[in-house]
Amino acid sequence: MAFTLLTGPLALALLATAPNTAEPPLPNTCETASPQIELTARRSTWEPVVCISPDVPLTLRFNAPLQPGSEKLEQRERFGDVAPGKTSLMLVPPETMGTGERFRLKVCFSDEAAPACATFLLLAHPGLGMREVKVSRQPSPVAYYQQVAREAQDENQRLSEEVRRLRAEREVPEGMRGAVASGWMGTKGIACTELMGKRTPPKGNALYPDQVFGCRANGSVAVLVDLTNPGTEPWTAAGAVLRGAQGEVLKPLPLWQSAPIVPSRPGIDFSPLGRVVVEVVATENEARGTYTLTLWDAEQQRTVTLGNITFP
Repeated sequence: MAFTLLTGPLALALLATAPNTAEPPLPNTCETASPQIELTARRSTWEPVVCISPDVPLTLRFNAPLQPGSEKLEQRERFGDVAPGKTSLMLVPPETMGTGERFRLKVCFSDEAAPACATFLLLAHPGLGMREVKVSRQPSPVAYYQQVAREAQDENQRLSEEVRRLRAEREVPEGMRGAVASGWMGTKGIACTELMGKRTPPKGNALYPDQVFGCRANGSVAVLVDLTNPGTEPWTAAGAVLRGAQGEVLKPLPLWQSAPIVPSRPGIDFSPLGRVVVEVVATENEARGTYTLTLWDAEQQRTVTLGNITFP
């Protein structure tokens, strides 16, 4: 059931700022890896990184025909499927992979252009696995650089919007006054939907969800997750990604977490909860599908995945 929050602890928890919140981590390899790879004869020994995640099939698309049977994949028996095509190669990554695991993939081409073969480094990541990567050998300069320019323009627009929001947040008061002053409330307030009855049951999660809310404000959406920690060490979210049903990836603003989530103590009925807020810039008509949220810590070893995330 959807409802509108104008006041109350849920809205304040979403809007509050924490002075002791850790700085966001520096981008890692998978956060900067590109889905567009250019191969040239001068860089014949270069091994471009392609990030993979469990349950996220990967398709490599080439602008040149592949030599049949030329593909060589390390630990191929662990992959769910390896399906080569004339100009493509589809992989189903292993269901169980340790973060940072590496698999080398080599393919060769059937034409006489250079380079004759290419090797890719498949890097395991809990949430930033790619669904499609386009690989070009010596592409047409005009078409290639036009594509690069479009991607750069989209990224600049996203970063500009993030900078604008961060500057606006610094210039407004805190709490509900800040929500009104920043324009987040709009005319509809902040609408939130309780998702515990809809979200996908956890599969191998390091922490357990206690409450999950999908919220929409004027210009953004957010997921509020209250978690309990059954482990032995405190847990702090270092990164997150929202992935749509078609593989689209929504990159969030810096995460908000009030404090590290401490482990539950045996013999005590009450388990301490910790809240993580994942916010994504989105217009009224955006982020309307169903998403899967993946959270990970700094070591990318203790992850939390929740499916069927929706927003009002």
